[in-house]
Amino acid sequence: MSGRDRQLAAWNDTVQTRDQQFNLKRTALLKEAARAFSSQGYHATSLDDVAKTLGVTKPALYYYIKNKQEILFECHMLSQDLGDRAFEHAYKTGRNGREILLSFAKEFIESHNSEIGDCAVLVEFQALDPANRKIVAARRDKAQHQMQAIIEKGMADGSIRQVDPKLTVFFFMGAVNWMARWFDKDGPKSGAEIAKVFTDLLDHAVSP
Repeated sequence: MSGRDRQLAAWNDTVQTRDQQFNLKRTALLKEAARAFSSQGYHATSLDDVAKTLGVTKPALYYYIKNKQEILFECHMLSQDLGDRAFEHAYKTGRNGREILLSFAKEFIESHNSEIGDCAVLVEFQALDPANRKIVAARRDKAQHQMQAIIEKGMADGSIRQVDPKLTVFFFMGAVNWMARWFDKDGPKSGAEIAKVFTDLLDHAVSP
């Protein structure tokens, strides 16, 4: 079953509780909308397009989301949530700055490729309305500073060579964000394989 088929199956699945059903279908909607945004562009995609893909009426979608802006915002927030989880995992598993950095990178890429691999709409930051853009920007800045702090820790403990922490974060995040434009869940390499390669490249970039 392809990634797309799994998304549509999630929309049609019956689960035990109403809350579970709502959350499952809302997630399927967000991911399918993200797929449409990625292929057609955020501004060129209508909720009618998404409804048609899911095989439901447009009014039915409004039970789960308010508008396209909410979908875009939720995609960005999901990305930040995955980042927070990756940081938590890295702090628990890494023994020095380099190990924490690489653990974060691997977990971050794997989770993005499995959860929002079709969400190239993440690069459409400017399409967020001002209020939502402010919220997302604050979380992105926090994540950037966390990653910079890890790199600085690694330079202090000798596990990372002397680099510009801010530019190193931009180097990594730029590569990850662009991945959303070309990653295919049904392609020749899995998300885990790509995460391993990218983490190895980062390791070579920062190792003493």
